[in-house]
Amino acid sequence: MDEKEKSLKEVDIKKSIKIDASSDKKVITIIAATVIVIALGLFGWFYYNNNLKPVVKFDGGSLTTSEFTIYYKTFAPMLEYYGYAAADIPSQIANKAGVDKILLMKAKEAGITLSDDDKAKVEEIFKDEAQIKKFTKDGIDPNKMKQLYYNDYIITAYIEKIKKDLPDEEVATYLKTTYGETVDMNEFITRHILFSTIDTQTNAAMADDKKAEVKVKAQAALARVLAGEDFAKLAKELSEDTGTKENGGLYKMYLDENTATQYRDAVKTLAVGATTTALVETSYGYHIIKLDEKVAGGRVHSDTDRNDIASKKIDEMGKSMNMKIDEVLLAKVVETITGVKAKTTDDSTGTTDTNTNTNTNTDTTTDTQNKTPAQ
Repeated sequence: MDEKEKSLKEVDIKKSIKIDASSDKKVITIIAATVIVIALGLFGWFYYNNNLKPVVKFDGGSLTTSEFTIYYKTFAPMLEYYGYAAADIPSQIANKAGVDKILLMKAKEAGITLSDDDKAKVEEIFKDEAQIKKFTKDGIDPNKMKQLYYNDYIITAYIEKIKKDLPDEEVATYLKTTYGETVDMNEFITRHILFSTIDTQTNAAMADDKKAEVKVKAQAALARVLAGEDFAKLAKELSEDTGTKENGGLYKMYLDENTATQYRDAVKTLAVGATTTALVETSYGYHIIKLDEKVAGGRVHSDTDRNDIASKKIDEMGKSMNMKIDEVLLAKVVETITGVKAKTTDDSTGTTDTNTNTNTNTDTTTDTQNKTPAQ
């Protein structure tokens, strides 16, 4: 081989080496890209299953596993406290969370937004470092919990809108259908002076000797009322009902179960402007009662009755929007959260319709804002 041929051969070998090296780089790049794609795909699959897969579906939306998880961690201890059966808790919470999402969607459609005042209340809660640490300790993302608080205020505002927008005729029809044509439709505007017989230290009924002392004070007050002193002024001075005291004992009521039986029975005997001539005893203590006004048909404005109607409408939303729980997935999610294997439905489809009461703001909380000793 002469020098020229040798030189050409070396060039061919070098080209071959470069081509092979280039091919290796392409292969490595392709393999690396494939690994990344597979890794991202697996990550996406795991993320979807652990966070985005729907536990609850309804027309136009769903509740993801991630969203259910924060509801479960928030409400499961509450339901346990109120005595719900452990096996029922996951479905109860899934019901609540699913209906919440429907209500949130409806609220947005109705133009309901978070008010500045409500936002400030939430922000104040999340300024508390101890509260943030508790959320974190419980495995709850504080940012997600904050959003849950925001959503709850929006949902509450929407429910209030439902109640407010109910036509009086619809409420009247509901009352007559539920309680019979003879239901008392009046609103009674009363005033009362309460002398409490509840022991403030034990929250139980007072001992007989203490109760006798209270009765003596109540009798003295009744004598002042019957002598013609201004009832509202006496209520401000003497009443031990902190919920009505500052308004001169003002208490609007209806002949329903929200007011103590003895109080209702006394009011039914009073003419407008009249006062009870004897003390009225309830489990709260001794009352002196005056009927200021009786509003014909006024019960259509009852917040309690409007709340009942709103609850029924909310239930109907879940049904009309075909809300269903994936019981199999629900069991798996609960098992992941608690480490305890949960029971699943025997339904062959693995889903259940949600026809139980799911009012988000009344199932797991006790409303005490409007309670008075008359109730």
